[in-house]
Amino acid sequence: MRFEIRGENRLGITRDVINVLTDQGLDIRTFEVTTHHIYADIPAIRPERFPALASALKKIPGIFDITEIDRLPTERRRAQLHATLAALGDPVIAVDANGLIAQANPAAQAISATPEKPLRDQDISSILGEPSIEDLRQGGFRLPEREVVLGGQTYLLQVEPIGHVDDGSDASDDAPWGGVMVFHRPARLGRVITALQDRSHTGFDDIIGTSRAMLRVKSQAERLAAIDAPILILGETCTGKELFARACHRASARADQPFLALNCAAMPEGLAESELFGYAAGAFTSARRGGKPGLLELADGGTLFLDEIGELTPYLQAKLLRVLQDGRFRRVGGTDEITVDVRVISATNRDLEAMSHDGTFREDLYFRLNVLGITLPPLRDRVEDIADLATVFIDRTAQQTERTPPRLARDGLEWLCRHDWPGNVRELENTLFRAVALLDGDVLGARDLADAATGTAITPERDAQQAHGAPDSGEAPPAGESKQADLIATALAQSDFNSGMELLEREMLTRLYPDYPSSRKLAKRLGVSHTSIANKLRKYGIGT
Repeated sequence: MRFEIRGENRLGITRDVINVLTDQGLDIRTFEVTTHHIYADIPAIRPERFPALASALKKIPGIFDITEIDRLPTERRRAQLHATLAALGDPVIAVDANGLIAQANPAAQAISATPEKPLRDQDISSILGEPSIEDLRQGGFRLPEREVVLGGQTYLLQVEPIGHVDDGSDASDDAPWGGVMVFHRPARLGRVITALQDRSHTGFDDIIGTSRAMLRVKSQAERLAAIDAPILILGETCTGKELFARACHRASARADQPFLALNCAAMPEGLAESELFGYAAGAFTSARRGGKPGLLELADGGTLFLDEIGELTPYLQAKLLRVLQDGRFRRVGGTDEITVDVRVISATNRDLEAMSHDGTFREDLYFRLNVLGITLPPLRDRVEDIADLATVFIDRTAQQTERTPPRLARDGLEWLCRHDWPGNVRELENTLFRAVALLDGDVLGARDLADAATGTAITPERDAQQAHGAPDSGEAPPAGESKQADLIATALAQSDFNSGMELLEREMLTRLYPDYPSSRKLAKRLGVSHTSIANKLRKYGIGT
């Protein structure tokens, strides 16, 4: 039976308690003393005998209360420590100053030994080659983080000292008696990096767009996200390819695993290779001691997003193909093969199919990447979303520039909808940022947006000209109007009326077909017969 005695903090009270227990002929298994508390574990006490013992102890001067407990404080702390270590997914090993293992959590036990042969009291050198116990002692059980191999797996090792040896000698006053060795998996580090970098938690519902084209592509992407296979996202520049990649990751079964990204066009081949595959110790002159895991290792179990995949060199294309085929690769300068489980989502604004035909992109890699495909619409094909996007960008800019958000005038919104936006959402955001940042009033009109889009300087002479209502002879028509004017001019230049009408008809059907991808839907939209639309689609080769 275990029980707690509460009493005064006086000299001799512990001795009095021990005397009573001895007089009762009781064998004390464990005895712990703290201020105002005495804890005892006496197996010989039966429940029916406890009241008599409590009565005898209460006769001791200064004893307040005696209560039965389930565990002693040391046992409780030990159980909490074991539960904490067991909850850690990374291996944790505590060693003493002689290199003997004092404690190991279940993760370390599972990797390094069998349950029949516990790690406790084994020499650390039997499972870990480097660092040696001599290195640990010389460093005071404080070493820079380094890569090590434990149980055939690569980890990043962190060492912290524990306590100090108290043997009465001056030489060892500051010497730790041992240390705790924590082995971090690269994938766990990848999750930490993901948590630090991705605070947006972007999902499909967070992507702005309620147009028919965006609703269709979001619905398609959400279905494909649940399938654990590579995804290739196609689309013009700045159409939101990374947003969709992150949303696909969050909608997949790997949502709680790392999501890491690499822009393949942002670095030379050598740097991109080491970032993607990592490098072994001594791989090159400036290599970090112990080597460095690449994004593939850090993303193990999660998703790797490769942006601008069309910019990969042929050499890296071949290495990536091997990873997609069997999940194995070697670090730069390394000899050991590493196996990972990574879902690859890639994106590009280039025509990979055409590149694979002309030999600038490996055809076998293209087929490996394009298992599932998503094509994002440009902003000009989802004009209905411009109002919502503009509201978000205006509010964001106003917050950054510490001003009241201006109101978007009707002619301003019309100008935004007429503009062609070759730079898509990023161009729209930048234009609105400049317009709001330079705006003097509280209404954002077409003139302000046109100036922001063209970068026209506001001069005193121009201000005076506009104040007197004089026209601005240097104003260029919006890009959307210019494109329409060019189309009409081309139609007028045809040899006859029918040819010009056919050109306009082809352009109209080409623009509408992505939003109404069948002859019946398109016929209903235009209010003509299904047969007529089907014939014209065949005539112009649209949708085939």
